[in-house]
Amino acid sequence: MRISTRMLQDSALRSIRGNQETLARLQEQATTGRRVRTVSDDPGAATQIMRAEAEARDFEQFRLNGIEASTRMGTEDVVLTSARDLLKQASGLAVGVASRDPADPERQAMAAAIGQLRQELVAFGNTRVGNEYIFGGASSTTPPFQADGTYVGDDVVRQIEIDRGVLIPTNHAGDSVFSSALQGLADLEQELRTGTQASINTAMNDLQTAGDQIVLAQSETGTRLQQISATTNGLALRTANLLDQRDALRDVDPAEASVKVIMAQSALERAYAAISKVMSTNLLDYLR
Repeated sequence: MRISTRMLQDSALRSIRGNQETLARLQEQATTGRRVRTVSDDPGAATQIMRAEAEARDFEQFRLNGIEASTRMGTEDVVLTSARDLLKQASGLAVGVASRDPADPERQAMAAAIGQLRQELVAFGNTRVGNEYIFGGASSTTPPFQADGTYVGDDVVRQIEIDRGVLIPTNHAGDSVFSSALQGLADLEQELRTGTQASINTAMNDLQTAGDQIVLAQSETGTRLQQISATTNGLALRTANLLDQRDALRDVDPAEASVKVIMAQSALERAYAAISKVMSTNLLDYLR
């Protein structure tokens, strides 16, 4: 088959267009640092990139959930520590005057002081994080404890997802934590006002039992905080691995990209030289 000059020209022009497109694509990669910018660049890699980014977004939401839960439970831990200290203070006040006559002014003063401590404990039970009462169960928008210590919240334990399929409780209902202690303080106050040393000791023992319930709740809170911390650290590692995989699929090595641009420029220059030669030969044939 005879190859005409027109065929040579068309072939050379196609080569130029192809080299121009390749150079433009490689220059864009070198400028942006991205090998895959759209699905059409590499459908297989683009699918993997989108999957990795979606999973990384899920991990970020789990991390934020963990921060929210840690804030709430960290506040709860502080409050429970303060509540335990308050109960110890109440017992200390009672011990010093338990053997005195009920009419003794100092014993009555200690009874009044314990009444004040009870009000402080009510305030602890109405602790808020932001606009949420953390000890109210699902009823988080209104104070769970009335001024007289009556619990009006519910016993719902809220949960939050800190990893795929991993739910963790984020609160203790105030009734299970504070109600026994509030009753214990009320009983101790009353016994100091009118009771015997034996009845005061019984009230102090009941208060100790109520304090043990607070210790148990605080222990559970500490365990949950540790679980959140461990899970969050694991999420950070998994997220880093995902993003490394994404970058390996999506990005280009700067040095390699520069070399490819230079090679593409050289190829385009050779194509220009080839079409120039074809056109020159054709012009000489015409002049003859």
